[in-house]
Amino acid sequence: MSTNQRRPMPFRFLPRDKLFWFYHAGALLFTGAVTLLTVLLWGKIVAHDIASTLVWGLPYTVAVLGFRWIYRRSAWRTLSMGKRIALAAAYGTVAALLIMLCVSAIVMPLFWNDIAAGHRAHGIAFEPAAYVTQAVVGGALQTQLFVCAWIFIYISFTGNRDVRAGELANLSLQGSLREARLSSLSNQLNPHFLFNSLNNIRFMVYENAQHADAMIVALADILRYSLESTEQLKLSVGREMEIVKRYLAIVNIQMEERLKVTLDVPEGVQALLMPPMVMQMLVENAIKHGIDQMQHGGTLAVTARLRDGQLRLHVANDVAPAAPGGRADTGIGLRNIEQRLQLLYGEQARLSVERQARRFEVLVTLPRELAA
Repeated sequence: MSTNQRRPMPFRFLPRDKLFWFYHAGALLFTGAVTLLTVLLWGKIVAHDIASTLVWGLPYTVAVLGFRWIYRRSAWRTLSMGKRIALAAAYGTVAALLIMLCVSAIVMPLFWNDIAAGHRAHGIAFEPAAYVTQAVVGGALQTQLFVCAWIFIYISFTGNRDVRAGELANLSLQGSLREARLSSLSNQLNPHFLFNSLNNIRFMVYENAQHADAMIVALADILRYSLESTEQLKLSVGREMEIVKRYLAIVNIQMEERLKVTLDVPEGVQALLMPPMVMQMLVENAIKHGIDQMQHGGTLAVTARLRDGQLRLHVANDVAPAAPGGRADTGIGLRNIEQRLQLLYGEQARLSVERQARRFEVLVTLPRELAA
């Protein structure tokens, strides 16, 4: 193991959590008060009862911490609830007897003469063995109740905590997987887009060097934006439209009069957030699989609107009437966008396609998110 790798914290018998000891001290005070109140209801409280109550807290604490140790270090917490309850009851019974034996061994020798004298004063025959047995068994029944109560509260608390920890770990894993999938999808887009752009520039280098230079400058801006998109899941519509215009500048030089474009993106929409490269990919698909396949070219219309609290991105283009259903092969573009929207928004986003004889339309609906 690398020295820089963090190791898990060791599990300690004595918790270092101050909150644990605060609640445990409160439980001891409550238990002591209940014990003394019980004695008071059945007779007067004597020094022997007070001493027993004070001494009782120490072995009780050791017993419940012992259960905590066994429960965390063994496979008990992986068992079914029925088995855990049975183990808790058995542990509580044994622990209660040991606690009372410990208390009796410490306290009774100190008050033995007083106990015997008290029996004689009330005319009760004093039998040491019977008295010790009764004291241990009677105290153990009450102690078992407190030990089992502590155990069940602990199991319930740690169970809920483990469930929450599991949920957080699962969410973290899902987030890591989602980021990995998004990164994979972005890696699909970038080579695809780069190949198409370089292919457009290649045709122009031999025809018009000045136009080729302008296309290379536009491509550099697009690649810079593409790098930004790998670091941010969402960017503004306005920033996306700048890249769309750069891309159209590259394609326009090659297609010349064959491409007619209308862009309708109001300023009020440009501050909203969207996944990067989505509009650019829609435009690229519209040109590659639609307008570029037509001898005389066609029209591309790009609009963005905010309606009913949703951002609607609409891309429509002409298609050749000879191609039934428009562009049947849209490449990885639409599939990629649909997967990215699912990962980022779930059911809150939609991608719908409408195919007509001479027109192909794509509508992307996103929840309204304002850029900071």
